[in-house]
Amino acid sequence: MNNKALTLSLAMAALAVFFVQSYVSSIEEEAKKKFGTAVLVVKAKKDIKEQETINEKMLELSEIPAKFLEPNAISFAKGEIEKETSQGLRVIVNNVALVPIKAGEQITTNKITEPSIRTGLSPQVTPGKRAVSVPVSEVTGVSKLVKPGDRVDLIAVLDRGSGKENRVVKTILQDVVVLSIGRHVTNNLARVVEADPYGGKEKIRPLSEDTSFTSVAVEVDPTQAQMLTLILANGENSISLALRNNDDTERTGIAGMTADDVLGGDAARFPRGPASRR
Repeated sequence: MNNKALTLSLAMAALAVFFVQSYVSSIEEEAKKKFGTAVLVVKAKKDIKEQETINEKMLELSEIPAKFLEPNAISFAKGEIEKETSQGLRVIVNNVALVPIKAGEQITTNKITEPSIRTGLSPQVTPGKRAVSVPVSEVTGVSKLVKPGDRVDLIAVLDRGSGKENRVVKTILQDVVVLSIGRHVTNNLARVVEADPYGGKEKIRPLSEDTSFTSVAVEVDPTQAQMLTLILANGENSISLALRNNDDTERTGIAGMTADDVLGGDAARFPRGPASRR
C-alpha cells in the first residue's frame, strides 16, 4: 500500500513539474512574441563620470528583452559564444564617457568616444568655412558663460584715429557659431590633469568646467576671417561677443555708433577734446 502511495505521489509530482514547465514555457513564448527574444546588453556596473576612462570593472552584461533595448545600445545576441562577447567588451574599454552614465544604464555608442582623427576641432569646421580665434575676457566674453555650439554676434570697436572720441562700434558679424572655448571642443577628450594642492595626488578636471580660457574659436568664411584678423590687429579687446538664443537666427541691419550717437541731443553739452577739433 505504501509503495502504491509513493508511486502515485511521484507520478503526481512529475505531472506537476511537467505542467509547471509547460506553463513557464508558454509564458516565455508569449513574452518572446510580445517583447522579442532576449539579448545581452552592456550596462554600467557603477556610476561613470563625464570624461572618465572606461575599464572592464565598470561594465556588466545583462539579459533583457529585445524590445527594451535602447537605440544605439551596445548588445550581443544571446547565442553568441563567450569569446566574441569578451572581444566586444574589450572594444569599449579605454573609451571615454562623453556624458555621465548612471549605474544600470545601457551603454550606447553616442555616450562614449575614443581618440581618433575624428576628434578635435577640425572635424567641427564646415567645409568652406574657417575657424578663427578671438581673444575674450570676463567682459568681452559674456562672463565666460559661452560654450561650444552657442551662437553669438561679434561687435567690434574700430579706431578711426584722432583720439578715442572718433571710435566707432559696429556689429560686424551676426549668428556666428562658437566652435570651441579655449581647448574645449564638444567631440574631443578635453581634460586637465592637475596636482591636488592638499593631497598631492593628480586629479582630472573636464575642460567643460574650465573658465580660465582666454579665447574662443568661431566659424566664419575666408573673407570674414581676413576681416577679423585686421580688426584684432588693433588689440585684444577690439571685439566683444554678444550671446544670442540658439533658436534666434534672424540677421538685421545694425548701423555703427559713435560717442555722439550715444549722447544724442546731449552731445553739444560735452565738447570734444583738442585732438578731435583738428
